[in-house]
Amino acid sequence: MVVQDIFFSETCRFADIILPASPSLEKEGTFVSTERRIQRFYETFEPLGDSKPDWEIYQLIAQKLGGAGGWNYKHPSEVMDEVAGLTPTFAGVSYERLEGYNTLQWPVAKDGTDQPCLYLGDTPFPLPDGLASFWPLEYVPPSEEQNATYDLHLNNGRLLEHFEQGNLSYRVPGIKEMTPEVFVEVSPELARERGLESGQWVQLESPYGFVRVKVLVTQRVSGRQMYMPLNSSTHPVNRPSREGPIAPTARKLPLRHPHPAGRRRRRRQALPRRLPRPRLPSPGQTRPDRNHETNVETASEESTITSSERPQTPS
Repeated sequence: MVVQDIFFSETCRFADIILPASPSLEKEGTFVSTERRIQRFYETFEPLGDSKPDWEIYQLIAQKLGGAGGWNYKHPSEVMDEVAGLTPTFAGVSYERLEGYNTLQWPVAKDGTDQPCLYLGDTPFPLPDGLASFWPLEYVPPSEEQNATYDLHLNNGRLLEHFEQGNLSYRVPGIKEMTPEVFVEVSPELARERGLESGQWVQLESPYGFVRVKVLVTQRVSGRQMYMPLNSSTHPVNRPSREGPIAPTARKLPLRHPHPAGRRRRRRQALPRRLPRPRLPSPGQTRPDRNHETNVETASEESTITSSERPQTPS
């Protein structure tokens, strides 16, 4: 397996070959957003060590593999010129037209005219009547429902402080201090029912696997719904989706989890490393970017939490 990254990530641990790449501040190039907007960025710092921009890495590999002709670019603008010559939607894109803070939204005609809004006026949908088609979908219920054994539902997603698994954001000391360890959010009513309290270790178990994690009792979840961030490589939330041996039951341990206060505040201040109990957000506060779901059951002080999640890998 070949991995190209700007840091030694968790994926790099499984790689046969690691290619050190340069971040955006150390190279020239363009970004294309989901808004179809093409933006140019500029090199601010020299690449560190043996790291190289993406286009140089690809070119060196192609040359080593005996690539015939065309693999002698001197600047990424030459790559964009070739893209414009081969791709009709990028026909009018050039580094000159993207100079400074200028942007273009594809499709871009050869004269540089772009299309900020699609399918209006003289550019209808590419269908016989020029109109979009809507197709009704039939609801398909979950393949596995909650039951007497697996009676809880576990949602998972991101944290405000981190991007994905935190390969970049966990390298910022202040952010890492705000979210030092992973947790599972449990509602106050579920905590009372199962005898749980913040800082206690529990085991989330499904028919396919398990994960051990600390409890955070919070009003951000309710009833039998639970939430666990996906940004931990040591306690990954997808473990209940795969088969594995069941570990010993969990014990109560002291809490060291200041993250909820940090999530509420825009001002990033230093937080103590130990708190007797995390402070809860204001009533009705919701978390942005919840997008993954799972079924689960919680554990008491020395018990196991089980989940009826179907095997899958969170995005």
